[in-house]
Amino acid sequence: MSNRADTAIAQCIAALGAAGATGIDQYEQRLRNNADEPEVLEDFLLEGRAALMFLRHRFKVGMQDKPDLRIELDGEVVYVEVKHFREKERDREDEREMRATQERLVVTGELLESEGAEAWQQIVDVAVNKAPQYASDAPNVLVVESSSPSLELMIGTAVHDYDKEVLKSDDDRLRRLSGIMLVQTDWITSRDGRNVDFYPTSEAATPVSAHMAAALSAIVTDMPCGKRGECG
Repeated sequence: MSNRADTAIAQCIAALGAAGATGIDQYEQRLRNNADEPEVLEDFLLEGRAALMFLRHRFKVGMQDKPDLRIELDGEVVYVEVKHFREKERDREDEREMRATQERLVVTGELLESEGAEAWQQIVDVAVNKAPQYASDAPNVLVVESSSPSLELMIGTAVHDYDKEVLKSDDDRLRRLSGIMLVQTDWITSRDGRNVDFYPTSEAATPVSAHMAAALSAIVTDMPCGKRGECG
């Protein structure tokens, strides 16, 4: 295990413990089991970052395996799956193009040609593929931790398309997903200055309450978090 990985794990566990998370021992073991796989470790560390985000907004949080988190606010329980979208090569190309020209509008975030699916479709695909992870008879939320500007402003479209997918499918597990939250990491913020957006799904078997939806929609992140997922 590298010193960087050991430090990141120790900082994350300390922060979670200080904030009152439960299930930390099992989570720490998962981190240490993957300490020599930088990208896998980064993904697991971002589960801790998501947990801290909720903890800092009055939620109780338990670290789990499947689903990743159990969050509770004022007696209402929601289960959370966390997915990380890394910065894409298209993002780097867009940035280089914007720096190279000052005279014309640069169209950014188009992923169909380079990756075979636009950003919102990639979110939908993840939400569908995670159906076996969602808890039954309870609300579930997918948190997308994004280091990619390509996903900016795409969450509403993704939820709309997911709802259409639910109506077409005979897989009742898709109805377990009650909402999707996009967390734009690092320097990325949305057009109104927020870096977190939550949209409830329309076809959930167990929707989040209006109180919970309002609490999730009110979340903003103000913690430092490095590009490799360090949380603190």
